[in-house]
Amino acid sequence: MVRRKLSQHQKKRIQGAQDAISSSDEGHSEGLVISHNGGMVLVERDDAQLSECNIKSNLGTIVCGDRVVCKMMDNLECRVMAILPRKNFLQRIDGFGAIKSVAANLTQIVVCLSVIPEPNLYLLDQYLISAEQQDINPIILLNKIDLLEEEIQDPFRLESIYLPLGYSVLLASVKSGQGMDALFSVFDHQTTVLGGVSGVGKSSITLALLPEANIKIGNISDANKEGKHTTRTSRLYHLPNEGNLIDTPGVRGFNPALDQNASISAGFCEIDRLGVNCRFANCQHIKEPDCSVIAALSRGEIADSRYQHYLKMIDALKS
Repeated sequence: MVRRKLSQHQKKRIQGAQDAISSSDEGHSEGLVISHNGGMVLVERDDAQLSECNIKSNLGTIVCGDRVVCKMMDNLECRVMAILPRKNFLQRIDGFGAIKSVAANLTQIVVCLSVIPEPNLYLLDQYLISAEQQDINPIILLNKIDLLEEEIQDPFRLESIYLPLGYSVLLASVKSGQGMDALFSVFDHQTTVLGGVSGVGKSSITLALLPEANIKIGNISDANKEGKHTTRTSRLYHLPNEGNLIDTPGVRGFNPALDQNASISAGFCEIDRLGVNCRFANCQHIKEPDCSVIAALSRGEIADSRYQHYLKMIDALKS
């Protein structure tokens, strides 16, 4: 059945009703969404009890990491009555143009790449611009470095391109254990989502962090060197040192649902920084005269891949 679209007036009325609900009301309590499967959500209430809850109609999309207000009904069923205000809300656009929600209230996203399948740097930059717009700290991880030849330095130019921009780049291997201690430490005191296509080792990393969890590990396809989807639904796991990890289904592309009120250049820190010196305040850094970004590109001060990805995102936004 097609979901009925709500008018702006209806949305405001529903939001007003949610805002009026308080966890101090009789029978109400706050909780954290652990998973969402079908029409039910698993909520960890603030008293540490887990409750499988149905959802009050017209609440909107609920995702892992949401804080919600629940109510115990007369029939002893638990119902989610309201979604509390979010710090951020990570979303993507699927291949059919529909917006898919990923997670909420994140402090960090670890963008997982691997030696096999070879990293897609356009996909990486899509994650980075989405993180910038949502005020989520991104960390770049290259997994499966045990598959690299020893003499290879800076594989795929991740360090030479992204370290000067202020991004953290980690290299690790779940199989050999290389770099895993440094990787584990970044999850402390953070609410983290693992991003990346299937086959880069997200489920293996989750299992290494949580050896007691029932995580399925998929095989790599010989045809395209990408993995099979092993995570079917998102799930939040508690980690040591007050960390939370949200494991999400892998996607072969991450087309971010970008903020229409923010410029694409704002997600490319080097372009945004240089853009203040352009002749025109509204310069798009494409073919305008006296563009400081184009000048820096010609001097090799901006990675060509980053600039081409910027142009590609501009075109995608226009279309």
